[in-house]
Amino acid sequence: MIELRNVSKTFSRNGNPFLALDQIDLKIEQGDIFGVIGASGAGKSTLLRLINHLESPTQGEVIINGASLQSFNAAQLNAARKNIGMIFQNFNLLNAKTVYHNVAIPLILQGRDKAFIQARVRELLEFVNLSDKTDSYPDELSGGQKQRVGIARALATNPSILLCDEATSALDPHTTVQILLLLKEINQRYGITIVLITHEMTVIQKICNKVAVIAGGRVVEHGEVLSLFADPQHPVTASFVHTVIHDRLPDRVVQLLREHDGGALLRLEFVGSTARQPLINQVIRQYAIEVNILFANMSEVQETILGFMIVQLRGELPQTEAAIRYLSEAGVKIIHV
Repeated sequence: MIELRNVSKTFSRNGNPFLALDQIDLKIEQGDIFGVIGASGAGKSTLLRLINHLESPTQGEVIINGASLQSFNAAQLNAARKNIGMIFQNFNLLNAKTVYHNVAIPLILQGRDKAFIQARVRELLEFVNLSDKTDSYPDELSGGQKQRVGIARALATNPSILLCDEATSALDPHTTVQILLLLKEINQRYGITIVLITHEMTVIQKICNKVAVIAGGRVVEHGEVLSLFADPQHPVTASFVHTVIHDRLPDRVVQLLREHDGGALLRLEFVGSTARQPLINQVIRQYAIEVNILFANMSEVQETILGFMIVQLRGELPQTEAAIRYLSEAGVKIIHV
């Protein structure tokens, strides 16, 4: 549905060229909640602005529903943008207008009749649970309520694509969860494709099914969220994952364990059904070895259990090796620490 083919974007800074995006290749399928994560200045907001053609690529193509945006004239581009809703970090509401009028603005600009606008705004405010705030002004609302107004406004024209630029970064953790659940409901109920820009891996974990990691204007890794959480390949991805998933002991602790305690020191990874099986209990019973659990953590990613454990196995070498084979054959990923 959305495709970026070999896209680069260069800006001029003080007369010098600055490469903001470098040879980006991405495909976002219809119905995805696609996260784009990166540190400040990585290029993720520029990428978002290319999708709605607020910026044009210096090189490459941005393709939506099979059509290249660069080939559109002004009228075609305006028509395409009506199919793309936008949610902003700082809400972008008109303080002098009521909640009703803030939501109605896209419909007024489309020239819709008054009865249609009233019915659509009423429907949207009910959906975002703000029916009682119709005549309120933005200054009278909390941050979460303001973002709900922004979401209602973005949905006003029935878009098939929703772009979210750091939509939760100005909110407290509790409100962030509420807004993310609302976005997930929008995706599931209406089948709207969501592209979500963020610097927080918790946001990716909670609602995205796919993710691209950007660093220095390049996509360093992308794919299914569960795969990236379970086995990040790039150091930048790993650093983001480790802000959410704690699966390692400090290096000094590992060193002390190696020096003084002996035995096999293993990092175990359990995904899905393996996390629900009493595998450690079976190892102790079957192989007559000691299992010292040094660390354990369990999370939920894409409705799948993802567990990590650091263990020390002590026993005769044949029994220890047999226990490791048993765990591996049961589907546990094992790394010697």
